[in-house]
Amino acid sequence: MNKCLHDPRIALFWLVLITCLSAEPATADHALTAPAGFPAPRLQSLREAQGIRSTPRPLTIKGWKTRSGTKILFIRTTQAPMFDVHVSFAAGSTRDVTSPSLAGVTFSLLNEGVAGKADYTAISETFDGVGARLGMKLDQERASYSLRSLSDPEKSAPALQLFTRILGQPSLSADGLIRVKNELRGRLLTTARQPEIIAALRLQALLVPETPFAHSIYGTQASLDLITRQAVQDFHRQAYSARHAQITLVGDLTLEQAQAISRQIADALPDTPASPALASAKPTGTVKESHVEREQEQTYLLLGQPAVSRQHQDYPALYAATLMFGNGNNSRLINELRQKRGLVYGAKARTEDWAQSGMTTISLHTSPQFTRETAALVRSMFSDYLRDGPTQAELDHLKRRLANTSVVDSASNQQILERLVQINRHELPLDLDYLMEQVQRLTLKQIKSALDRHWSDEQWRVISVGPTVEQLPLPQPVDAPVINPSGQTCRADTGFVAS
Repeated sequence: MNKCLHDPRIALFWLVLITCLSAEPATADHALTAPAGFPAPRLQSLREAQGIRSTPRPLTIKGWKTRSGTKILFIRTTQAPMFDVHVSFAAGSTRDVTSPSLAGVTFSLLNEGVAGKADYTAISETFDGVGARLGMKLDQERASYSLRSLSDPEKSAPALQLFTRILGQPSLSADGLIRVKNELRGRLLTTARQPEIIAALRLQALLVPETPFAHSIYGTQASLDLITRQAVQDFHRQAYSARHAQITLVGDLTLEQAQAISRQIADALPDTPASPALASAKPTGTVKESHVEREQEQTYLLLGQPAVSRQHQDYPALYAATLMFGNGNNSRLINELRQKRGLVYGAKARTEDWAQSGMTTISLHTSPQFTRETAALVRSMFSDYLRDGPTQAELDHLKRRLANTSVVDSASNQQILERLVQINRHELPLDLDYLMEQVQRLTLKQIKSALDRHWSDEQWRVISVGPTVEQLPLPQPVDAPVINPSGQTCRADTGFVAS
């Protein structure tokens, strides 16, 4: 006997399916509504939030400081009953002036145990139990931790309590230190095999040699062995103080709740004097090219030169110039390298934002036999760009593109948080659209003047990671087809295109 035919649950399934397939789409005249007095459903898990449609809305930034000097920014959104809190410290790897690996070890050790939670597993289970999510990120300048939680106090209170203890009262135990060192040894081995990371570290070593920028944010295998528990405790006490912290909140909170959360976090942090700001890493390297031999199908090319900081008055002009030259399907790089010559699937120019300086990079993968000529072509294109500047058509297209994407890029809490964190980090005006509005006011003359002041043909450092093979001339360019809105066009010969 077929049990499925007599199972009422199966019958109900087919009834619902048939009803859904035959029903007309709901309209405003007969949309489904809950019975009168029926309570609105609340999220029980962060997974449910993934199905909520993102829509742009007007946003107001609130900012204040705690008594201890911690800077806080907050945007209230009520689309979903959840919130994000992001806490960032001036505790990145550039603080590793005398002890490489110290910042990375300390950063990784914070979630390895607190009082009553012996290790990472116990901490993770607690967050999972209340539907919360912990995030962590380390870079050269800052160590950042984030918490996403449901707004329901029964869920958020224990999540915030644990999050606060991780930041302010971590165990920093000897056992945890052993675990973290082993983990980071494996991570260093893994990243040492990744062409993009190999090239980035080599580029930074050429630009700013003998500085923390010249090594991994986790230090080296040798420096890991030298890190002691006492050194970690001292680093946490100093670098993770309230005076080094920035707190950013976005979500379904009242202003009073956001203020209470920020006080709860700031009050739990070490109360130690702020360390002096680090001097900017000024380029001193004189070597302009470096090749890293590696057996792989494609060569990774990375070009870089110094740039200005996010706070510099010329940053908007250089940001716009970078996008027009090498970011997007209509950029000059993509048009020449991909559409006309089929050398790459993608190429990208971008600007790294550091506190007091920056770096402009161009990255791409290409076939090894075209490595030398591709690098020469990119530099030649850049030279022409410096000489003539962008066209009015390129600038008009960029302005339309940014105006369209600015609204879309602030539709979700995560997108809002990312932009608000940048405002907090770089002490920018309290306006999510500030950079876009600056770009909208730019003229060709302003962009060309900024290019002349800050970029140079002679400043490029060129890094290649790949095999050494006989070099060939580049294929002749062909007329590029018009790119459709989806960007799915690529005129390429399968004999030499990246694979």
